[in-house]
Amino acid sequence: MTEPSSPSADPGGAGRGVSVVITNYNGRALLERCLPAVETAAAAYGGPTEIILVDDCSTDGSREFVYEYFPKIDVFKPRQNLGFQGASNLGFSKARFPVVLSLNNDVEVTPQSFAQLAAHFSRPDLFAVSAKLLQWDRTTYLAGRRIGVFEEGHLRLVDEPGDGSVSPTLFATGGAAAFDREKLLALGGFDPIFHPLYWEDIDLCYRAWKRGWRVIYDPNIVMYHKHRATIETLVEPDRLQQITARNSYLFLWKNLSEGRALRAHLWHAPILLLRDALNRRWRFPLAFGRALARLPAVWSARLKEQRHWRRPDLSVLSEISARRPS
Repeated sequence: MTEPSSPSADPGGAGRGVSVVITNYNGRALLERCLPAVETAAAAYGGPTEIILVDDCSTDGSREFVYEYFPKIDVFKPRQNLGFQGASNLGFSKARFPVVLSLNNDVEVTPQSFAQLAAHFSRPDLFAVSAKLLQWDRTTYLAGRRIGVFEEGHLRLVDEPGDGSVSPTLFATGGAAAFDREKLLALGGFDPIFHPLYWEDIDLCYRAWKRGWRVIYDPNIVMYHKHRATIETLVEPDRLQQITARNSYLFLWKNLSEGRALRAHLWHAPILLLRDALNRRWRFPLAFGRALARLPAVWSARLKEQRHWRRPDLSVLSEISARRPS
């Protein structure tokens, strides 16, 4: 199946309502910079929009700032801090329109981005669209098309800037992507098993792929991201490395279903862990142990999802990795 070359090539999605969901925790300064661009894009869009801010129990005056300077934005505050996944899911549940744009509080959009994103959603099998991310300096490349290389029983993530065409991607970055609302809610949003952060967007989109839906990357849609502006204030770098490693195991245990892939993981994982331990590299052995503590929750999530599986793992990864649009 061939992807449209650009949003303008398939304008049937233009005019669909767009719900913007922004999560925030103590990011008042980031909101001051990024919210004007969101409102500008909403005003420039030809269809109905709403902007939802989920303030995750900030203590820096974020809510009061938004109330005063952005009164059209709907602000929701949970009873307790939920973290990125929970706050995002709360926002998704409040969204009214068929396209949901998930944004971090440190992402600036361009005026045409809403129209570009919505134009893709005339495709009934489309789940998500991911934009090209540049740093706030407007020139430094940050992220684009993602593929997954399955080797030695593990999934290695590779970022490919692409060739300028709309292409399949393994996942849409959770803080700068648009989703089909109905499919997003059917998937249950981000799985809190990955709390506090990372791999939740990969898991979400991979589950969509296995249900037969599609995720695409459009390099013509550009957003600007102050990378880890919030994360680095909350999580120490060493702990962040442990979390990402732990969550990579949770992802595999939850989602791998094809026999060849499962056997490869069961064979290679003990060998690689032993090798790391012998070389006094403790990141993955420690992460493996911490992942085991969440195994009951992983098994429950796996049982819940497996009745929806339609495609084998290696077929999905092969299609996404193809250099030409599928």
